[in-house]
Amino acid sequence: MNAGLTKVMLRTPEVEVRGDLAYEGGEYAVDVPDKDGKLTHATGKYIVVWKRNSGIWQLYRDIWNDTPAR
Repeated sequence: MNAGLTKVMLRTPEVEVRGDLAYEGGEYAVDVPDKDGKLTHATGKYIVVWKRNSGIWQLYRDIWNDTPAR
């Protein structure tokens, strides 16, 4: 996927596995182009849930939210 994202940073301080489910939570920062192509810096938080299926970890749920502008 080429969406023009640059300077992508993920910080994942929380990871936990329980049986065939695992989750990770953290923060992200990224520079993303707006409709005019100008780069805008965005930050936020995310949670990803993984599910093990036949021994293979697969993405099960994913949600992210931008930090509101101040």
